[in-house]
Parts: sequence; structure tokens; C-alpha cells
Amino acid sequence: MTLSESPLSSVIQPLGSLGIYGRRVTESVVGRSVELQAVDQELSSSRSGIACITLDGEPGIGKTRLMLAAEELARTKGWIAIAVTADEEIRGAFLLARSLFGSPATQEAADGTPAQQPLQKVCDALVSMDDPGLESLSPDRQLARVIDLAALAFRALAEIKPLLILVDDLQWADEDSLRMLRYIVRTNASSRIVFMFAGRPDEVAFVNEAVTLLADMDRMGLLRRLKLGRFSQLESTEFLRQVLGADINPASAAVMHSQAEGVPFILAEQVHAYRDAGMIQQIDRVWTLARNAERLLPSNVRTLIQRRSARLPESTKYSLAEAGVLGRRFSLRDLRDIEIRVGDEARDIDSLAESLAPAVAAGLLVQHPDDSAADYSFTHEQVRDYSVDTLSPPRRRAIHEAIVDMLTAGGEPSQESLTLLAHHSLAAGRSELAAQTSIEAGRKALEAHAPEEVLRLVDLAQPVASGPQIRIELLRLQDDALEMLRRTSHRLEGLAQLMALAEALQDSHLEMETMLRRAAALRLSGDHDRAAELAVRVRQLAAEKDDAQTELAACLELGQNYLRSEIGEGYTPAAAEVDLDGGADAYTRALKIAEELGDDANIAAASRELGVIAVSRVSSWFAAKVQAGEHMEFVRRVVAGEKLEEILPTLPIAPYAYEAGDRFHRALELYEKLGDRKGAMSTIIAMAYVSWGVDIHLPGSAKRIEEIRRLTNRMKSLTNDSERALAEVQMLYGSHVYSRAKVFPDSALTKGMEAYTEAQVIGERAVEFAAAGGVALTYGEMGAMEEAEQWLSKAASVALDAPSPLRAYMLESWRGRISTMARDVAGMREHLERALELATG
Repeated sequence: MTLSESPLSSVIQPLGSLGIYGRRVTESVVGRSVELQAVDQELSSSRSGIACITLDGEPGIGKTRLMLAAEELARTKGWIAIAVTADEEIRGAFLLARSLFGSPATQEAADGTPAQQPLQKVCDALVSMDDPGLESLSPDRQLARVIDLAALAFRALAEIKPLLILVDDLQWADEDSLRMLRYIVRTNASSRIVFMFAGRPDEVAFVNEAVTLLADMDRMGLLRRLKLGRFSQLESTEFLRQVLGADINPASAAVMHSQAEGVPFILAEQVHAYRDAGMIQQIDRVWTLARNAERLLPSNVRTLIQRRSARLPESTKYSLAEAGVLGRRFSLRDLRDIEIRVGDEARDIDSLAESLAPAVAAGLLVQHPDDSAADYSFTHEQVRDYSVDTLSPPRRRAIHEAIVDMLTAGGEPSQESLTLLAHHSLAAGRSELAAQTSIEAGRKALEAHAPEEVLRLVDLAQPVASGPQIRIELLRLQDDALEMLRRTSHRLEGLAQLMALAEALQDSHLEMETMLRRAAALRLSGDHDRAAELAVRVRQLAAEKDDAQTELAACLELGQNYLRSEIGEGYTPAAAEVDLDGGADAYTRALKIAEELGDDANIAAASRELGVIAVSRVSSWFAAKVQAGEHMEFVRRVVAGEKLEEILPTLPIAPYAYEAGDRFHRALELYEKLGDRKGAMSTIIAMAYVSWGVDIHLPGSAKRIEEIRRLTNRMKSLTNDSERALAEVQMLYGSHVYSRAKVFPDSALTKGMEAYTEAQVIGERAVEFAAAGGVALTYGEMGAMEEAEQWLSKAASVALDAPSPLRAYMLESWRGRISTMARDVAGMREHLERALELATG
């Protein structure tokens, strides 16, 4: 009888193979290259004796996937690889051993070799204990004999080829099989065998034989432990790309990573759930998640959690469900308070802790140290969701109501608890409180520069917002958050709703406000002409209605569109590219209204921008002289020793230079008075152009830009370290742009690279992205296409980590320009067409 015909094969083979996980792994193991390299090292170094690798990690972390990859790696190296898994439900003596010896891989390796007979003996002994040598032995000695036969069989197999034994879910292995493995390790130390065990450390710790086995191997110096952690966002993106078989939108990958919390199993199941629900689509060869995709609990994930929860005592399930309503992290004191408020018989703290102990042992909860603010936390949000879903709706609503009472027990809730209060009020059915609290929490989140939290709160409150004023406030908050995130298309959708409300209420002030918000959205998307048209309409309407505040806002918006730059961000706009006269008219009117209203902040803003316009007029006059070749007179006077400040009064643009200085000094005084460090910083930099704005058009001007940087030292008394670092980065980038405009490629490359590096250090992604693109274009203009591509890749990396529609558009535009420089017509067409799609989409 061959091994394939043995009774052990027919009984055990369906139970023990890792193949029950559905498919083999032929691709690389995403995010586990370091661990797989460690496995490769062990296989390469263990041909002289036994070694062991353990894979430790929580459920779903990718232990099985890594073991399958290790199995394939071993086979490619010519090893015999036997992969089995212990069973959580089925228990029995030598069950894991039967899986090992009944494995098709074991049979195939032994057939027709000297290992066939010893393997047949152990198979027969395990199935029926009918080995002739066992009949006269006591039960204990029979057990020892079976273990000895197993050791001989393994030794014989290892003499054919090196042997890799993979055991998944070690925490469920039976004790007899674990004793057998201990014996094999002790008696076959020189055999070419590598063991690979995967398990959950918290559960393995309760299996005495497993602990003893690993301790023995550790003492013998044979053990190497690998701990698998959750995926980073970048690893999750790559994993999703593999599972989907194509690129995935970075924002969609970020959402799925957040929902799965970097657990590979849940990520894979999410893909299936979203595809089945039609909530992820392949658009232009890129997978994109639908907007406002709900958090789905995939059926396989639910089944896994359900299996782990099934054996918990009823009191544990009950406590777990109520704790889930409290949140991801909770304290026993709060849980006890909930029981009191809902009218249950209150248990003391020790009783509650005792009831939750089985959930900790099952890996559903993590217990925190005594000095922690929370006593426990759920291991994953999906576990918490499942636990809460086991409560009946009335019970769940009652608990939410109790939490609302807890949060408001001391009168006005604390600012830190507003978000929690909004959530629990909604779940308790207290819609009005939920909406009002969401608005308050949203305002605090905006102040804290947390726009994503604002959007979450708005989504929470919008379905229950009853009155129009609440809906208006929610839409305003949503627009402010989307402005912060630079999501123009989404802003315009929300503003359409706000305009519809304004028209329905016949609220002309709200209509004008909405038009200005729409103009700002268009401006940020680069559509300055349409934005200016809206601002002009609002300016006229506000003047007719004698609404000074709205007219002021419209003039400021109009000025930004005429100058093509936001307030505080422009320095010397080119007269050929902007409307200086329109900008001057808008900001002059804004200044007059702000003075009438006593609005110091907007007086400072308008004064600064009028100063920028004056400097631009000076710069434009000199630029025209240079282009006409009429600048040599000034060059001769400078070479003769005459200073620019002496020459300036004799020139027709002297009034503009003096005006700029006056405007900037007034703006700076007001910014300092208001404590506006950013405004003061931008004004100081603008003041530098009064001194050097003319000089940069004369010979040697490349050095003058450095003087502007030196003047920013005055900011030390006005800004903190982070603001000074940002200013330095901005000036480096400004030097790079200036050098490119003046065709100083060496300086452009140096300053661009410095700006990129410094921006990377302080996390200023906008400058990092822009500088990388600028360096790429500079290299392209020099004909260094390989270097240009390298820097485009750096820009693409930034865009991937911090995606936005504008960055996608800019990247495609740059690629199109580089392709043009490389005379790549097809590439130029592809990228520029894609840029056009992004610009119009």
C-alpha cells in the first residue's frame, strides 16, 4: 500500500492543508519583504541543522499569506515544504500530527524513497495504533513509541531534501502533537529541518506545551521571532493595487486604509464588499471609491468576529456590547455609570473587569495599564461595530441617551466632548441637540484646522437638520472645510444647495455671501475671470443695498482675482499678466470702506496689496526700459558710483516707490498691533522689493535676491521657529522662480533643490511639490531629460502622499511640457489631454 492509499490520507487530508485558505500566493507579499527576506536567510543558513521561525501577530495581519509565500520560496529552493493548520473547533490526540503525515506534500516527497517505510509506520500507528511493536506496551509507552516513529519519519524525510514544516494557528494545536514536535527538535538537532509557526501571542501564552516548545528552541539558540504589524498607508495602497489588479485613487486608498486600520485581511474583504455593492468603480483605469461610501462590515470579517465571540459567556457579550456604545476606548467607571442610568442592577468595578476578561483572552479587547485614561479598547473598530449591532435598537438608544445625560450632567458640556455629544444625541433620537452640537463642534474643529472632522460632523447632522438656519450653518461649515482642503468641485456642489436655500428664503444677504464663496472657489481653481465676474456683481448689489461689509468683502475678492494672487501671497505681479488698474481700484475702495468701518485687519490687507501694486508698477517700468534697451543710462550712473536711492527721485516712477513704502509701513504697524504674524511676515518680504525691486533688472541682479532673504531676519521678533522656517522655504522657492524667469539655470537648480529639501524637512508639501516640478522643468530646458524625469518622480511622490485635483493637473502639465522638450509628440499629447480633462473635470 502506498502512502496515498493509507487510511490516514482519507481521514486527515481535508483538514490540515493551508490550501483551505483558497488560493496559492504567487505574487510578492506586500509590506512583508523584510520578513520574507528573514525567512530566506533562515532557509539558506539552516542546511546544517534545525531552526525555527515564529510569526506573531493579531488575527488577519497576514501570517497565513506570509507562510504561503515562504512555502513557495522553499519549493523553488528545492526543499520539501509541508504546510498545515491547527483547527479551532476540532480537537483530538495527534490531530496536527495526522495532518502533517497525511499531507499530499509529505506523501509525494516520500513515495519511492527510503522515507516511505518509516512514514507508513507512523501513519498506521496514528490511525489505528496497530503497529506490531505497540501491542505489548502500556498506553504511556505506546504514546512514546508513536512519537519516536514520528521522529524517525521526519529524519528520513530530511535526508532526502531539506524540510520546511509550516504550522499555522499554533495556539490551537493539540498537546500530543506539540510534545511530538519537542521530541523531534531534541532528537534530530542535526537534521535539515526548519519549523515555521504562526500564532497569536496572547493565546499561545495559554498553551503550556506550545510555550515549552518555543522556550526549548529559544534556549537552544534555534528560534527567530518575527512580529507582523499593521500596514502603513503606503503599504495598504500597494496591497489594494495588487488585489484590484490596477491602480487605485490615493484618496480612496487612504479611506480604505483608515477603515481597515491597516489589517490586510479586512482590506481584502473590503475590496470584495465594495465591489459587490458597486461602491468602487474603475474610472480611467484607476479604481475610485464612491463619495460618502458607507463603512461596510464584510461578511467574512463578520463571520470571523462572530466565531471568536461565540464562545464568550453571555455576561461578557452583554458587557462588550454596552461598552461598544461608549466608544473604541472606555473605562469601567463609565460602563458602571451606564448600567445605573439605564436601570440595571449595577455591578462593581471588579465584577465588570471579571466579565470582560474572556474578551481580552479572545483578542477582542486590549487591557490598558492602571495609569491610562481608559481601562480597555477594542482591537479593531470592526469588532466594536459588531458588538454594538448585537444590541436591540431600543436598548442601544437607551444607552446613547444615558451617555448624553452623562456628558451634560455638569451643565454646559466641555469643548472636548462636543463631538461625542453630537454623535450620541443623534443616536438617542435628540435631533435638535445633535444638530446644534455638531455646529458648535464643527466651529471648534475649524479653529483647530481639522477640516475632515468638520465634514464628518456635517454629514452626521445634515439628515436631522430641521430648520433652514441650521441647514445654512451646516453648509457654511462644510464650505469652510472644503476651502481648507482645496476641493473646488465639491465646494461648488455644496454652494448650489446654499444658493437654493437663499433663494427660497429670499435672503439677499445670504445670496451675496454665497456668490462670494463661489467666486473664492473659482479663484482657487484658477478660474479668475469667472470669479471676478461674480465679485463685480456682488460689489454692485452691495453698493445698491448700502451693505458696506459685503461690498468690502467683494472688493477684496475682486482685487485677488485681478492680481491673480491671494492676499499676502503676491509680491511683484507682472503687469502683462494681471490687471493692475483693476486691482488698484478694488483695493482702494476696500481700503476706504475698511477705514469707515474701523476694520484694522482689512485696512492692513488692502494697504499691503496696494503697496504690491505700486512695486509692480516700478518693476514693470524698469522691465520695459530693459526690453527697449534704454537701461544703459542707469547702468552707467550706477557704475559711476551713484546710488539707486539718489537716482530714484529723478525718475517718473518715484511716486510709486514712495507710495509702496508708505503702504507697507502702515500695513506692518497694523499687523504688529493685531498680532498677525503671518501678515507681518508677508509685508516684510514685500518691503524688500521696494529696495531691490528696481535693482533686479540691472546687471548682477541674481545676487540681489539674496538681500531679500537677509531682510527677513527682522521676522525673528515677529514669528516663531516654525514660521521662520516656512518663510525661509518660501524665499528659497522665490529665488528659484526668479532665477528661472531670468534664465539663470545653475541658480534655479540650486535654489530649487534647497527649497525641495527644506520643505521636505518641515512638511510643507505645497512648496516641496512645486520645487520638485520647477527643478524638473529647469533640467528639461537644459536638455537633461533623465534628471528631469527623476525630479518629476519626486513631484509625483508628493502628489501621491498628499493628493489634490490641482496637483494632478500640474503633474500632467509638467509631464506634457517635458515630453515637448524631449520631442516626444505622443507623450506630449497624452499628458496635455489628460491635463485638460482634469482642468475641465
